[in-house]
Amino acid sequence: MTDIAQAAASVDRERAALLALPVGDGLQTSVSRDARRAIAAMKAKLADLVNAYMACAPLNDAPETIEQDLSRLAHAFTLENRSYRNEELPKDAGHYGFQLTFRAKTWGDDPGTIGIVADFSIECGSDALLLVFAPTGTRWTETLRWQSKPYAEVSGALGSFDYAVSPADSSGRWYVAVKSIAPWCSSTWSLIRYAALRPVAGRVEPRTIHAGEDAIWWGGEDFGQLTVGQDEFELRFHAASIDPGVHNRVWIRHFRIVGDSVARIAPLALSPRDFADEWIISPWREASQWSAADARRSLKPKHEQLRKIGFFSYQSLRRCSDRPDHYQVGLLGDNDRTPRYLHIVGEPGYRVTAVSASPDAS
Repeated sequence: MTDIAQAAASVDRERAALLALPVGDGLQTSVSRDARRAIAAMKAKLADLVNAYMACAPLNDAPETIEQDLSRLAHAFTLENRSYRNEELPKDAGHYGFQLTFRAKTWGDDPGTIGIVADFSIECGSDALLLVFAPTGTRWTETLRWQSKPYAEVSGALGSFDYAVSPADSSGRWYVAVKSIAPWCSSTWSLIRYAALRPVAGRVEPRTIHAGEDAIWWGGEDFGQLTVGQDEFELRFHAASIDPGVHNRVWIRHFRIVGDSVARIAPLALSPRDFADEWIISPWREASQWSAADARRSLKPKHEQLRKIGFFSYQSLRRCSDRPDHYQVGLLGDNDRTPRYLHIVGEPGYRVTAVSASPDAS
């Protein structure tokens, strides 16, 4: 217990250093060298505290108990859990490290694995630290740790962080899917980052088997929905459309994992219109896989032209008469005002079969 108390005291000291940092007017996106050092030290001490606590935690401890104990030890605080009138807000409100939370969750069969996330506030957002523990004999052992690299802008932090641990496969292997949003001070348009991580024996730093990022609009308070299975994971979120008149659409990133190989798979979109959007914005190496095999040669230059134009207005969406899963999507280029018609078949595994200059009579 002495180790736990000492680790908790170290967290208090580093948090005090964070709170002492100067903050801007709510629009300061740069992170000073002093702030970078203080953030790194805070993460290190939070990891020490969690490890010290978990070294003594029973394998059957409830996640709620772990959250409460860590919150008490680190004097965790959130405005959401307290009630203040504006004039009674603590003087440190809005400072680095002011809000601090712990989230614990078990994964898999009992005792399975347990993940613990520590979140703390930075200017214009928050940063997070993830530690995943697995049982070794009668005690917990840290097997994976995920955190942001040092950042000179607040956008480098792991804002709105979430994760999921997969079920183990027949060989006992599992992975962790993570997602976060780049904090920013002045817009609800940002970046969503995601990755699939494999634990590595003998160290806590994982192997990244896949990583990506896309634009996101989180103005609807949707920070991305992450689901994970044994050999696949999916992330859904809202982002822009190629039609400026469509403020946002649902984007889907769905992946299959075989060993350490990761490939994107269907569903790619929720509708033929959204699939046309996805096909146009994607590089040809991806779009070619979502094109009819016998039409790829003719489709490639048309795809390149559409991608170069970039923005379109959706004019129509019609179901064709030859088969129930054949659609024609009518587009009008914003730059050249030229109509184009994409033929799409398959549902939900859509693919493009043709791009024409005139609509099909059928």
